[in-house]
Amino acid sequence: MYSDLRTVQLFNNDGTLYTTTSRDVLRDCGERIRLLKTVTEYDSLSTKLKSELISNMLEASFANVPDVVAPFLDSEPDLWVGGRALEIKTARTPHTWRGGEYSKRESDYLMVSYDDSDDGWKWFVLHTYLKESDWKSSGSSSYYATTIDMNHIIENTPYTILVGDTVKKKVKYHVICS
Repeated sequence: MYSDLRTVQLFNNDGTLYTTTSRDVLRDCGERIRLLKTVTEYDSLSTKLKSELISNMLEASFANVPDVVAPFLDSEPDLWVGGRALEIKTARTPHTWRGGEYSKRESDYLMVSYDDSDDGWKWFVLHTYLKESDWKSSGSSSYYATTIDMNHIIENTPYTILVGDTVKKKVKYHVICS
């Protein structure tokens, strides 16, 4: 269905073909973020809150694509693309994404990293299929988050980089936003 989201081709309800790209969705999301920056003290927001907001804006941007549904409910996947679940995980870190201990769905995922260090946004987007067992538990009774890092994805799951690239440093793979 969407093994390569660089170019997304979907059928409208009337049977006509609709084409968009990951860059189109990211451009729309970037416009939403620019608007947010005009009405908030964006730089004072925590990285966690920025990532949550960006994830929600990505959902809203994808919702503009025909045959994509964004339910905006925690009990549902982030997106339904042609009836198939797609989760979005967003982080500013160069190699790790986090999620809640009980919210890991076996599903297709878009792993998104962003660089908001200057006026022009840069993105990294990777598509993969993850199982609950791919996520590493914190092991702490006081910290709920699970994590997954780029090394695990590259070494253990099928994936496609849609935007950006990776580089292996001494031990870990790092994302390169573009």
